[in-house]
Formats: sequence, structure tokens, C-alpha cells
Amino acid sequence: MNPILIAFVGVLMLPQFVASWRLTLFSLSLQGLLMAWISYDLHTSLDSVGAWIQMFDLAIVRGLAAPIALYAVLRGQRASARHDVIPPNLMSWTLVLVLVLVAFRFADMLLPAGGPDHSFVAAACAGVLLGVLVLSTQTGPFSQMAGALGIENGIAMFELRGHHDPAMQIAQTLILVATILLFRWYLKTLPRASAVKVSAVEGMHP
Repeated sequence: MNPILIAFVGVLMLPQFVASWRLTLFSLSLQGLLMAWISYDLHTSLDSVGAWIQMFDLAIVRGLAAPIALYAVLRGQRASARHDVIPPNLMSWTLVLVLVLVAFRFADMLLPAGGPDHSFVAAACAGVLLGVLVLSTQTGPFSQMAGALGIENGIAMFELRGHHDPAMQIAQTLILVATILLFRWYLKTLPRASAVKVSAVEGMHP
């Protein structure tokens, strides 16, 4: 398996075991940058508009803009440093490992002959499954956003080896930018949207 893809899977798992919203954003940033690295390895010449758009999407939007935009809001709100992406117990951590194994098993079933596509499918499935795990176990707005972005990164990993129409790539990137701006706006307005005490990281408290 490609060492960069191994690093990608490791970065996916890291926030599941260390409770910190800063680490979660750092993980999202590394995911984008690692995918940009993989994309560059696949298209070293960057001789097409599509390749440049993909590099902008992965390195600038996913790797830098999204984490920085959310970090600025949470830092301004002085959010509590602790942030459990999943419930901090042995069962949840075991489930993380099981889902990663399921992702690799699915890749084995889909591509029994192996090959370079096998690693991409396994890493992408791991990203999607771990994102779904976060969405299904946490209710805090930031956790939901992190889970959604994790799923989006998993889908982007699926698409790395393909060749897409530049117009479609531009549309996808614009939708991602709009989603990030919506997330940032929601985090900024959430504390003022209710009279009860609200934490953008952990959710609503009585």
C-alpha cells in the first residue's frame, strides 16, 4: 500500500482517539494536503485545467481554507479545548478499528486482484465510514460539520484517479466553498441564536 495512503488512514483515525477540536481541524487539513500530494503524484505535469482545479480544491480549499475558517470561529468563541469526536470508551475505539478493517475488506471484495486502485478504495471507504460514525454518535454542530467534511474527503479520495470535466470540478469546488462558508456562518451565529447556553463544539446544554 502507498505510504501516503497509509498516512491518510492514520490521519483519519487520529481524532477518534485524541479529544481535541484543534486536532480534528489539523486532521482535516492534513487529509486535504495528503490528497493534494497524491493528486500531484498522479498528475505531476499539471498540464490540464482539471488538474489545477483539483489541486486548488484539495490543497487550498480542503487543506487550508476550511480548517482555518472554522478554527478562527472556535478560537474567537474560546471553545473548550476538549472535544470528543466519538464517545470516549473502549467500544467506540474498537468500532473505529472494525470500520477501518471493513473498508479494507470491502476493497478486497471489490478489487480481488489488488492493484493501485485497491488502496484508493480502502482509504476512501475508511474516510466515509468514519465520517458516518461521527455523524451518528455526536450531536454537537462542530462534530457534525467535521463528520460531513470527513465524508466529503472520502468521496474526493474516490475521485482522485479519475479524469473529470473542468466545468464539473469548478461546480463541485464552488459547492464545497459555499458549504464551508455556511458552516462558518452557523458556528458564528449559533451562540446568539438561543437564550440557552450553547457550545459550538459540544452542542446544547441546559
